[in-house]
Amino acid sequence: MLKRSFLFVSLISLIAACSSTVDTTESSDKGEPVAPPADGKMDVAERIIDKGELGFGPENAVSAAFDEDLQFYGWHLHVRAGASVTLEVTQKGSSRNLDTTLYVYGPKTSSGGYGTTALGFDDDTGWGRLSRITEHSFHVAGEYLVVVGTYDGRGRGNFRLQATCLSGDCSPEAKPEPVVTDCHADIANAILACVEAKENSSTEDVSTMTRQDLIEACTTPEQVASAWEKLCAQSSAPSDVCASFEEFSSSYLPACGRELIDKTLDTTCVFGTTYPDIWNRPGAVVVLEQRVLSQSDVLSPLEQQQVIAAVKSSAHSEVSSIDEAFAAADGGIVYQTQLWDASHRKPYTSVELGAGDNSFGLIFDFGTVQPVATINDSDILECKVFWGSEMRPCKQDEHCAGELSCTGVAEELEKGRCIDTSKDEHPVNGTECSDQEPCPEGTGFVCAGGFMCNPAWMRGRFVSRPNLPIPDANPNGADATIVAYGLTTVSTDVALDLHITHERPSDLVVSVINPEGTEVVVFDKKQGVNEIFFDSLPVEGFPGDESANGVWTVRAVDTKTGSTGIIRSFSLTITSRWD
Repeated sequence: MLKRSFLFVSLISLIAACSSTVDTTESSDKGEPVAPPADGKMDVAERIIDKGELGFGPENAVSAAFDEDLQFYGWHLHVRAGASVTLEVTQKGSSRNLDTTLYVYGPKTSSGGYGTTALGFDDDTGWGRLSRITEHSFHVAGEYLVVVGTYDGRGRGNFRLQATCLSGDCSPEAKPEPVVTDCHADIANAILACVEAKENSSTEDVSTMTRQDLIEACTTPEQVASAWEKLCAQSSAPSDVCASFEEFSSSYLPACGRELIDKTLDTTCVFGTTYPDIWNRPGAVVVLEQRVLSQSDVLSPLEQQQVIAAVKSSAHSEVSSIDEAFAAADGGIVYQTQLWDASHRKPYTSVELGAGDNSFGLIFDFGTVQPVATINDSDILECKVFWGSEMRPCKQDEHCAGELSCTGVAEELEKGRCIDTSKDEHPVNGTECSDQEPCPEGTGFVCAGGFMCNPAWMRGRFVSRPNLPIPDANPNGADATIVAYGLTTVSTDVALDLHITHERPSDLVVSVINPEGTEVVVFDKKQGVNEIFFDSLPVEGFPGDESANGVWTVRAVDTKTGSTGIIRSFSLTITSRWD
């Protein structure tokens, strides 16, 4: 009996000893985990081993092995806004005693990066020393980078990573695609292939062009000739397409382009793809007013709520007061911009912090704290406002919907905008205004000529990045041009953004020339500057009764020998009126 008791106690001791070899209790002196080496401007994605896509569920689990020091493996996870996801390095498929770390970065920005700061991190919440991030909420839809490493950067062994959706459907919501009904698919595909090639080109600068601009540029007989020949060589060639190439080019093809543009605009966010698009790729949105807000400003309760919400939407979810919001903002500064969507004739307010390439914030329905779009690292996400029927490009009235008319057609482009002029009837229209007493907020009117409220669609912004060399000591100079269209008949105000680099700017005379040929000098051999940079410079001197639509020119003349320069970029914001 004693011997049996001894054996039983020994067996219990042995089990306890064995159990101690898989003890999951962490040592208190582990030190800090070795994180992915992302520092400075180096994005985390540049320092990991890219393993492709990570799906949801055990059937889409992924595996890899650590066999060298400082290895970090990354997978791309696509989610919809509001998704709740658990990410786990699972016991199944992972080596015993492997000590992992788990990170989430993102969302992916328009520049292709995921940042350097992890949105989520875990060390040992999972089985043993494995990692698990439980119920992580992805507030913004997009592509995220999930990274697995080892705690000290020297671990060895296999592991298995699984993503589990806890909120029903975590996969991205399908973005509506343009549906082409009349244009033959072969012709439409040839146009869209050209658009994609231009968007991905390393030699062609399309930074100021919208997707509809690219469709227009690709809707040419040369771009679709091959597709047309293949289609019309078939025994069942469609007669409406294949009567003759000349007839196809003059009527059918332009109709295809217009249809593709309309279908694209139906699913295009009116604010653009990135927040700077409002200024760099202007479309239907007119900028009415901009303010720089700081803690010293007196803000209305609504403005305070908007600022707090915008700051919270960035990385500062803990903010709950206006003082905390300004303290969290870069430099204690927040930018408020009043926007007018001329395609729907609706006002919006954007509140943004960290202006430039690192913008965050929200675009609100005017007068509310209801966001209609999120600004995340300058990208426009979760947009709820797509192009309306107005402000679409046209050549004639028949190209516009309903009773809209094709307004402001520039002969050089054969292009105007679809406008419903009957909606211009408003108590504010034609009333007096000034810089001190602007047109009422939320009404969609701009102060034209500094004295009269006109509908905001009568203001247009036109952008060019010509990178045009300025010839040395040549009286003809360099002419950079742009075509204004979609305005009313005559200009009232012109504002110039301009960037010129030159070895000796004091040699230069720079002027702006309107479509009638009237020239206004804006820079005349000024001393003591290293480059010419204007931001919303009022160009004063145009008579106010000359054409707004047509070719506008920025001319730079180098008056002395021995130095050269380049017109890098320019834009004109032109306000117009009926004559």
